[in-house]
Parts: sequence; C-alpha cells; structure tokens
Amino acid sequence: MTSTDSGRRARRTEKRRHDIAEAAARVFARNGYERATTREIALEADISEGTIYNYFASKQQLLLELADMVQEELGAIVPASQPEMDMRAMVVDALDQVLAVIAEHALVIRGLLTAMWDRGYGFHGYLLPGMQKLADRVEQFLQARVAAGAMRPCDVHLVARMVTGMVIYAAMPYIQELEPMPSPEQRHQQAELMVSILFDGLRV
Repeated sequence: MTSTDSGRRARRTEKRRHDIAEAAARVFARNGYERATTREIALEADISEGTIYNYFASKQQLLLELADMVQEELGAIVPASQPEMDMRAMVVDALDQVLAVIAEHALVIRGLLTAMWDRGYGFHGYLLPGMQKLADRVEQFLQARVAAGAMRPCDVHLVARMVTGMVIYAAMPYIQELEPMPSPEQRHQQAELMVSILFDGLRV
C-alpha cells in the first residue's frame, strides 16, 4: 500500500468516526444518554449497528469523542501573548472565535450536556475538565500580559475561570435552542461586550 492510499484510508476512517459521533450527539440531544441506544445511533448515521463497534468500543467512548471534538477546537483558540498587538482587539477576536466554535457545534454540545446530566456528571463530568484546556490558555495569556506590565497583577486563575464561564453562559440559550442562533455580527457584538465588561466594568 502506498503512502497516498494509507493517507486516504486514514481520512476516510476519521470522517466515519466524526459522522458516527455527530449522529450520537443528535440522538443524545433528542433522547438523553441513558435512553439512547447504539441501534438508534446506527440508524441516525445510516450504518449497521456493528459498524459502530469498528470505531468505538462503547457508548461512553462516543461521549468522550464528542467532548474531544469540541474541546480540541476551543483549546486551540486563545492566542499566545503578542506584546506588539492591541490586547483588547486580541481578546475580542479570541472570544469571537470561541463563540463561533460553540455555535458551529451547538448540537454536539447540547448532546454532551444532555448525556452528562443523565449520567449525573452535571458540569463536572466532561465539560469543565475539557473547558479547563481553554481556561488554561486564557490564564497563560493573562500571566504573560501581567508580566509585560500590560495588566495589573490579579488572580489570573480566577479571572480565567470567570471569562470561560461568562462565554459558556452567554452561549447557553442558543445551545439549548431557547434563542435563535446569533449571526456572526451578533457574536462579534457579544464578544465586544464581554471584553468591555472585563476591561472597563459597568461604570459610566
């Protein structure tokens, strides 16, 4: 087998894993984790039930795959500190990207939340440990800016958690389909508002 054939096979395998995971997210969101069956997931993915087990050992592994899909993208967003750039614009851009990823994966996140709640994990099962990757990147960014004298010294660990929580809570209404999905312009406005509150507070 040539390297080209091997690469093509790897891409097909990864796409199939992704498709099955997204089908699982839809079933989890619709039925809940405990009531969801691999048979329903297979029907949603338009494959045989046995095919699922060629890619995932269990329903729980599917749940972990969903968490990884979202967390990997979120964890890669927060930029490294670049002193020559305007910090406010950098943070707005980063939050805008985070909101965009959440909007893109809203169904998957809803399936994850439903599954976690069913399993009694609440926010402490997979979401927060995964979001911790994002919070860690925020914390590193803040530490670098404090060290550069661009921010006053503060508890950057707590601030990073507060920023991460603010983003999650802002996105929750459209994750849960309680509000319509915001447009890119509306997401950018949300990002600007969060940064304004973070940098300036609510004082006139």
